[in-house]
Amino acid sequence: MSKVKPPKRTKGAPNKHLHARTAFLYQAATYLTLQTNRSRLALELGSDLQQVSRKAQLHVSKEVKRSICKSCNSILIPGRTATQRIENASKGGRKPWADVLVVQCDLCGGKKRFPIGAKRQGKKCDREALKKQAEKERESCLETDVSGTSRSDPSLAGTDVGSVTA
Repeated sequence: MSKVKPPKRTKGAPNKHLHARTAFLYQAATYLTLQTNRSRLALELGSDLQQVSRKAQLHVSKEVKRSICKSCNSILIPGRTATQRIENASKGGRKPWADVLVVQCDLCGGKKRFPIGAKRQGKKCDREALKKQAEKERESCLETDVSGTSRSDPSLAGTDVGSVTA
């Protein structure tokens, strides 16, 4: 006789305890940074957050990634532990889509740069699909005339569109 296996539980996210741990570490590090600017404990909590997320291969949200310094693991809070400025080094700042937000850590001097002026380019397969769709629309527009008659109709060969009467 074979063993009876208990049913697998599929409810909830896997590694839920690790997600809860990283959320707690981030909240605690942020709280300590707001209370005291240069808390050693806040730096250790930020470091622990990075270690837990890397070891467990957790997806950390974009907002959390952008608010942690890569070199010293401090929480970057504008006006407290970081300074923000917008740079545009494109031909004297004439290209508005080339704006870059630069966040500089006040503890270690590390810089993070984020593009803010332009939308991200779509994936290549999506761009090619849009291009093919536009070509098909262009071809269909060329085949049909404004009046709705087809240019390839042999009965209308040699006649002017304006001289055709219904």
